[in-house]
Amino acid sequence: MKNILFVLYEDFHSNSALHVHHFANNLVELGLDCAVAVPRNKHTVSLVGENLTNLYQVTEYGEFYRLNECFKNQKGPDVVHVWTPREVTRNYCRKLRKAYDFQLVIHLEDNEEYVLEKYLNKPFSEIANANGSLNIPENVSHPQRYKEFLATANGVTVIIEKLKEFVPNNVPTLTLWPGVDTEHFSQRKPNPERAKQLGVPDDNIVFSYTGNVHAANTEEVKSLYLAVALLNREGQRTTLIRTGRDFENFLGDDDSWARQYAIELGYVDRSLMPEILALANVLVQPGKPDKFNDYRFPCKLPEFLAMGKPVVLPATNIGLEMENEKDALVLPAVDATHIVDSVTKLLQDKSLYKKLSDGSINFAKTHLSWQKNTKLLLSFYKEI
Repeated sequence: MKNILFVLYEDFHSNSALHVHHFANNLVELGLDCAVAVPRNKHTVSLVGENLTNLYQVTEYGEFYRLNECFKNQKGPDVVHVWTPREVTRNYCRKLRKAYDFQLVIHLEDNEEYVLEKYLNKPFSEIANANGSLNIPENVSHPQRYKEFLATANGVTVIIEKLKEFVPNNVPTLTLWPGVDTEHFSQRKPNPERAKQLGVPDDNIVFSYTGNVHAANTEEVKSLYLAVALLNREGQRTTLIRTGRDFENFLGDDDSWARQYAIELGYVDRSLMPEILALANVLVQPGKPDKFNDYRFPCKLPEFLAMGKPVVLPATNIGLEMENEKDALVLPAVDATHIVDSVTKLLQDKSLYKKLSDGSINFAKTHLSWQKNTKLLLSFYKEI
């Protein structure tokens, strides 16, 4: 085994691309040869950040007959690791099978059935029983074919343990957590010049939230905006700094009540993220246990934890692996009311604030190492 091909469902704009980037880079440093295939726009590899050089080759789906040119030995891939079983990746792998012989690994990072429900706004049972009458877009998983695709895999990696529920019993699995780049995401003092540049008012409580709004998380992000509005109404001046794009009108048409307290930056270069997070007093992951959150690992959480700020998150996914009031503030649900109460508590209790600041860093160092987690992945490849 020498050549590893990662297959992404989208170009390097996606959050998944950052995970693939680090696993591929670390595998190269362990002596393997890696390439990453994207549907189109391979030049977007530059978006992983100016400080994150890719040690792997990048190719597009349409170049699959020349795939051997991506590897030093001029041979095809020994392992193809597909990031999620969406239609776009499944169809690409069907073409690959005609030209190359390889071991197939599929990565799960979401409840694909719930994502499909939200995308089509129909219950999964109705979608699954439609008997081909529904047109399933390529950027989501097909209700039947994704299961068939998983059954053909030599192995499946899951970002959180609960996703193993979707894996056929005879297929080997590995729980594969992401890591965090602690060279850039680390504890630091807020940069007053950056705060001034962004227009952050002096003496405000600051929240930083780095993430897109899509159909599955509209209520969660709305609760964060609502918490900021409530704090301001109670006389506690508060500002939300947010990066990411809105794919849903989640605040309604009359949204001035929320946006007046927010600094919305849209898509920003990843090199700015550490400074944006450093401006926050507390970092909050809103949400609650449900069919969406139970099966995912929010991509922003490793970076939140590495910044050495108190982190507030719900008792689901990674929160179930954390000790409350040691690693983070782990709550049954993180909605607007709980956010207000938690932030007030943390800012009044300096000893708890310090304890959770230290706890977040320790958790990140112990569990979220790209190097350690890549070695687990390499061992899994060897096993299959």
